[in-house]
Amino acid sequence: MTKPTHIPEEAFKPFALWLAALFLVVLGAKLWVVQLYGSPLPLWDQWYEADNFFRPWMAGHLTWGAFVAAHNEHRILCTRLLDLGVIQLNGRWEPLLQMTVNVFIYAAFACGLAFCLWKFLGRKHGWFICFLLAPFFALPYAGENTIWAFNSQVYFLNFCSLAALAGLGFDKPAGRWWWLGLAASILGLFTAASGLLAPVAVGGLVVLRAIKNRQMAMGSVITMGAYLAIAGLGLALRVNVESDRPLQAHSLGEFAAALLRNLDWPFFDAPWMAGLILLPLVLLLIQYLQPNFKESRSAEFLLVFGLWSGLQSAALAYGRANYGEAIPASRFMDELSFLVIASLFAIVLLPRTWVGGRFPGWAGMVLPLVFAVIIFSGLCRISNIVVDNLLAPTRMMNLMAEERVATFMTSGDERDLFETPTVRPDPKLTLSVLRDTKLQTILPAACLRPASPPVAGRPAAFSLWLLRHAVVILSCGLILFAGLCGYGLTRGAFGLARGNLAGIVAVLTGLAALGFVWSKYSVRRESVEKEMHHELAVYFKSADKPARAAFHERLAGESGQ
Repeated sequence: MTKPTHIPEEAFKPFALWLAALFLVVLGAKLWVVQLYGSPLPLWDQWYEADNFFRPWMAGHLTWGAFVAAHNEHRILCTRLLDLGVIQLNGRWEPLLQMTVNVFIYAAFACGLAFCLWKFLGRKHGWFICFLLAPFFALPYAGENTIWAFNSQVYFLNFCSLAALAGLGFDKPAGRWWWLGLAASILGLFTAASGLLAPVAVGGLVVLRAIKNRQMAMGSVITMGAYLAIAGLGLALRVNVESDRPLQAHSLGEFAAALLRNLDWPFFDAPWMAGLILLPLVLLLIQYLQPNFKESRSAEFLLVFGLWSGLQSAALAYGRANYGEAIPASRFMDELSFLVIASLFAIVLLPRTWVGGRFPGWAGMVLPLVFAVIIFSGLCRISNIVVDNLLAPTRMMNLMAEERVATFMTSGDERDLFETPTVRPDPKLTLSVLRDTKLQTILPAACLRPASPPVAGRPAAFSLWLLRHAVVILSCGLILFAGLCGYGLTRGAFGLARGNLAGIVAVLTGLAALGFVWSKYSVRRESVEKEMHHELAVYFKSADKPARAAFHERLAGESGQ
């Protein structure tokens, strides 16, 4: 193990500019998704959150145990603390504000991963790292997490896992980063059920080092002991949910089929792609086990990061083998993408570690670019599927739910709320939340009488401003990235030499992305909802529900103004 060394300020400053560009690109892209498809009405699990957590809080009898109480198979302490803090800060519960906060967390994680890759791969080519990472975090294939305000648990899981891998796996025991990794490993148990898998991956790294070195150092023994203690705690906190059993794998064949579907992501209809995706990591592992290997620290980070994502894929294959159809559920795709990222950067590392040096210097960037183009085609395809088959239908269902809530809050007749299609998952639960007089003081504006909407808190107003300017934020990130690349190519700065092929590709890609974004500038929330309201009006006319048709016709007219 090698202790993390101090990063000179002059080495980090140029990279910070690339991180700023990456942050803006991810932030703007995800805010755009929220702006188009996010609902101001609570969605699915948020109604349970209101019933099980916000209700006792407003009634004055919220216990500490409620913060770590099980939610399905998970203990979501971090999500509950965040949601409570956001409500306290804003003065009211607003799902769109929660989504905006989640986007900031997600963009920060993207930069955190970029920083780790930059640091472990030798603090070189920060621009290339950010360039390769941007599509993974900007495209909307995991849009379900983006528009479900409750799913901050996924982002907390990723943050804690990355800190656990980097700290617990690469600092000496009792070092400050080791303690940070240990704390992150424990906190990860209270993000989602799979929080246990990061320390398991660290345990795998310890075993891998022992195999390579043919002995286990005392520091590794201590780290392994910490892993076993965390694993015991994680197993003690484990929750079995009987209603989830139908979703699990019931045979080895079901598990294997689901695992293959996860490993060949994002090419859900090409199982052989799993071999191509895993090949760079297998080759890197072979190289790592060779005597006198010079890049052990870099290889170990990519291998343990890939192992962690592989464990996530295996856990999903067991626990959710029968959830979803041809492709895994969108909410799981963030975790599935990390194995592809590890494989991509293994290709970056392999040419400079290959025994005999048979690769020319340009291969270190051209090979990853070729692999990235292949992966990018899959990312775009699966993103289009998610937009068409999940994000747009979910927004349409939410428009119908918002209509039912608005009608009920105006009439007071619960039959209006129970007329299908209505609020999901259970209108009885929604009715209980809406009628709670104490909860009404913090309920979102979409849950109150239209005649007397509350004054939005400053954070909520700021989040709405950010959502309206999502395209501008995204464009600023792309302009900054392309500008930095152009400056580097012309001046030989930022690790970019003049005529660098990969740098030229990066500039052209950034400009092409900028052109695409501005070609879609007219695709805004108002235009999307206008079309959806028209479709709903036609649907309700055909279903002989003129009142509901008239409601959506009126909103379609307002959306067009």
